[in-house]
Amino acid sequence: MHLRRSSSTLRTILLTTLAGCGGGDESTGTTGGTDASTGSTNTSATQSDPTTDDTTVSTTVSTTVSTSVDDTSTTNITETATDSATDSATTTVGDESTSTGDDTGPVVPPCPYEPVDAPSGWTLEVVAEDVDEPMFAMGHPTEPDRLFVLERAGTIVMIEPGTTTPADPEILTIDDVENGGESGLFGLAFHPDFPDDPRIYVDYVAPDPRRTKIVEYTLDPTNGYVADPLSARIVLEIHQPEFNHNGGSIAFDHDGYLIIGMGDGGTQSTSRVNDILLAKFLRIGVEPDDSPDDTPACDGCPTYGPFDYTIPPDNPFVGQPEYAPEIYAMGFRNPWRWTIDVVTGDLWVGDVGQSAWEEVDFVEAGRDYGWNAMEGFHCYSGDCNDGLAPNAVNADGLSMPLFETSQDGGDCSVIAGGVYRSCEVPDWDGIFMFSDYCNADVRGLRWDGATLESLGALIDPDNGITGNGWNNWGDVYFTGGSVVGRVWRVVPTR
Repeated sequence: MHLRRSSSTLRTILLTTLAGCGGGDESTGTTGGTDASTGSTNTSATQSDPTTDDTTVSTTVSTTVSTSVDDTSTTNITETATDSATDSATTTVGDESTSTGDDTGPVVPPCPYEPVDAPSGWTLEVVAEDVDEPMFAMGHPTEPDRLFVLERAGTIVMIEPGTTTPADPEILTIDDVENGGESGLFGLAFHPDFPDDPRIYVDYVAPDPRRTKIVEYTLDPTNGYVADPLSARIVLEIHQPEFNHNGGSIAFDHDGYLIIGMGDGGTQSTSRVNDILLAKFLRIGVEPDDSPDDTPACDGCPTYGPFDYTIPPDNPFVGQPEYAPEIYAMGFRNPWRWTIDVVTGDLWVGDVGQSAWEEVDFVEAGRDYGWNAMEGFHCYSGDCNDGLAPNAVNADGLSMPLFETSQDGGDCSVIAGGVYRSCEVPDWDGIFMFSDYCNADVRGLRWDGATLESLGALIDPDNGITGNGWNNWGDVYFTGGSVVGRVWRVVPTR
């Protein structure tokens, strides 16, 4: 069946946009740069072209991060603060392999580290280097220390176990990646049955017209995991009206569905429109059901598709015609980096703030996380019921974040890291780690569903952090480096 986005309100917004689309209301709020299994029988629809909002004023703050590593070349990363694992996956806890779902998925070997009791502190260990603007790192599902690293310009490289530099040849180079502003190659997810089913999914921004693309490729496990470029299948494209707030992460949840994090596209108004895919977390089944949808989203919208994916029958807005059925949660400004807990499947999100507050959200199905009515725990546009307890829902139906940081303290773009589940430090189990693009300190939170504990700054990395990552042992990675691109693993001080 076709899934239309054709409400009169949406049509008016879109036609207004197409008649006078100009610059966005917001400048970058994330990093800048040198410039599922089968669901129901419902199928997808093309995405609308949302309106821009020109009611805000931008203030630019440029930050050049430095490193203590002695290298000969430098790369400046400019931040513009705006007015700012699956049901079939197996996860290791402790020193034994345990399954998070059924027994058909990949088997993860036991966690290899010698446990460290009550370590004196935290630090970062280099696990990959000589990579170009690394945005994300992901461990092979059954070989967690075999890393796949995304380079922003459009390349995936592999770091073999026991090494720290990219293997030759590259895994994949994508030709149509827009690399500049807040665009690039940002997301990677392995099929839930990888490597038996050797498909991967990538999330990147393509130009002319600018749009987010979710694309499937097949790797060759017998040939160094090199991808077949001819295997590319476009799963979904979403129009991006502006250069910023494009989101970028993807991951499979514990039910085998693909989660896609989308920013507001640089246009605040999209966050409060229920049948636009921007400013939302989406949840889809990636398996085609051979009934692609070629119904246009609206009169005059850019033509994409047709696309062939499925809508999970338990998505929270299925059957509600005023909502896009792909939506899992809504009200996000720019969920630049986020993570799924490899043990519990919980979704932790760093949502980049506007002019005052960065926030960490614990995302649950069907909730509205407030943008642009709220920023952090605070009202942003108009009156609202604010200042409630972490994760509480206010009288307007908006969810509070778990945690916020003030931009007055030097933060500018929160970067969610991961939930620590490694056997290396049992005392750290369940700690969510995050950082910030301008203030690179790695910080920690504990949340038991009722009480939040802030652990403060854990690591001062003296390096620019731009991205994150994790593996099925529960290691947490951060990516970045102001001189040479690196991936670091969070480890105990020894």
